[in-house]
Amino acid sequence: MQKNYHIAETTADSKPATVAEDYANRLRKNLKKLEKWARQEGIECYRLYDADLPEYNVAVDRYGDWAVIQEYAPPKTVDAQKARQRLFDIIAATLSVLGIPPNKLVLKTRERQKGKNQYQKMSEKGEFLEVSEYNARLWVNLTDYLDTGLFLDHRIARRMLGEMSKGKDFLNLFSYTGSASVHAGLGGARSTTTVDMSRTYLEWAERNLRLNGLSGRAHRLIQADCLGWLREANEQFDLIFIDPPTFSNSKRMEESFDVQRDHVALMKDLKTPAA
Repeated sequence: MQKNYHIAETTADSKPATVAEDYANRLRKNLKKLEKWARQEGIECYRLYDADLPEYNVAVDRYGDWAVIQEYAPPKTVDAQKARQRLFDIIAATLSVLGIPPNKLVLKTRERQKGKNQYQKMSEKGEFLEVSEYNARLWVNLTDYLDTGLFLDHRIARRMLGEMSKGKDFLNLFSYTGSASVHAGLGGARSTTTVDMSRTYLEWAERNLRLNGLSGRAHRLIQADCLGWLREANEQFDLIFIDPPTFSNSKRMEESFDVQRDHVALMKDLKTPAA
């Protein structure tokens, strides 16, 4: 079960935690290595720590001057009180190393999620943070969902799309919040077409596009079942980005989708001869 906590709402202690010294040292080392690189690249969102030390089984992501700690639920063999104290130690050490106040740290405790669970709404705060990624500006939401609206592990792919898109018609399928469309548009794409089944995420994508001055007929947003839309689309594209769920049998989709089984059929009729 997913739970999100804004740390200002908890009893977190922001004093340095000597009991998490190994974790604090590793986080400090990672910060020293990554902070300069991120500043030079114009990147405000990146992973600082990813369960580097098995006994501190969390991920720490930076979003501007905010931090997000993600914790997987500990095994049942681990004493619950001990796990809770370890988490408090991690929180305190993170605040100390990053030098941020408790109200700029978000904690996500989680079990491994599958399928649609990662997209379910967890809160109703509706607070968005504007961040930069290379030459793009994007909106993230750190509290309302399991994910923040920006998949950090896709950053290199988004940069490549920006580099490849000049003068091309770009299609973004299963678009989520449209960050790939933003990079393609900023890279000089002749047009972008952004398709997703979720109205929430498509509206988010529109906000991202507008934030970067990308609007009008050249930048279409289509709310549709991607598989159904593909069957009816009589269009071809020079550059296509597809990031489907590994498997989906959503009631709103007309049929099940399996990425290994179906991705070739998805693409074959959409590419221009030069693509």
